[in-house]
Amino acid sequence: MSSPRHFRFPALVAALAAAGIAAFSSGSALAQDAWPARPVTWVVASSPGGGVDFESRLYAQKLTEAFGKPFVLDYKPGAGSTIGAGVVAKAAPDGYTILSMTPSHTISPLVYPSLPYDLNRDFTPISLTSKRPSLFMVHPSFPAKDFKEYIALGRKNPEKYNIGTSGSGTIGHLALAWMHSLIGVKVTYVHFKGSSPSYAALISGQIDGVIGAPVAMGPHIRSGKARALITTTAERIKVLPDVPTLQELGYKDFEYAQWIGVVGPAKMPSPIVNKLSAELAKIVKMPDVYAKVADDGTIMIGSTPEQLGKYIADEAARWRRVVAETGIQLAE
Repeated sequence: MSSPRHFRFPALVAALAAAGIAAFSSGSALAQDAWPARPVTWVVASSPGGGVDFESRLYAQKLTEAFGKPFVLDYKPGAGSTIGAGVVAKAAPDGYTILSMTPSHTISPLVYPSLPYDLNRDFTPISLTSKRPSLFMVHPSFPAKDFKEYIALGRKNPEKYNIGTSGSGTIGHLALAWMHSLIGVKVTYVHFKGSSPSYAALISGQIDGVIGAPVAMGPHIRSGKARALITTTAERIKVLPDVPTLQELGYKDFEYAQWIGVVGPAKMPSPIVNKLSAELAKIVKMPDVYAKVADDGTIMIGSTPEQLGKYIADEAARWRRVVAETGIQLAE
């Protein structure tokens, strides 16, 4: 006959295991409450100096002030922003590695079919911080004075006009292809290595049109070296209020914005996600923060994690549809 102590052993193991789980859960909760207890790495998947860098740096500085721990930018450019995204997707989901996600990330699955991560599965949405409108502009010598005239000229002269892009298969190229598909105009695309060369080509008269950022092209528009025909977002830009949107002209489905969303690795603890999201929502509404980005027409948002998750999914679905409808060739 077995001893009573033998029968009590499984119960003892179960009790110890339960105590261990409780201690682990308690420790995990304490770690989440104490976040951040050390520096946070903020990955920027592009080179320093652009709009994403500028805004990320601005938010990181404010988060450092709010939490008392450094938020340090770490640049991981290359391969259509997928290098930086891959680093974050594989990081520990403890709140100490986050990423500035942009529209480029939503088309990466279309360009790179063998990505080491899944856009929908391997990230935790935190906050959509901002959207930056773009402008469709033409050289001042272009015969169309507004977008309706541009459509009429384009339909009469298919493939006659040269439109610059920041590169074949980039998000700007897709936006232009989508826009011209909607208005029924065929153009000839001239692909440059980045936005700046395409802007220079427009100003010098080498090309007829380009899509670009108000912060870069605003001075040239005001000086008469370029003419803005439409704004690509649903709202007009405050710094250029006379430029209509494409939606105002009847193309209700069109909206193209350069946006920034903050995400982390999948399975980040909800308390950390909510704490970070709430703080970012405060930061983007700060007058001194807004003043530093207002000149380019940036729309400050500060969304919930759920809103950003839906936005990313909608953007990815939109660009899949655009590629299918336009037949644009995307290659790795």
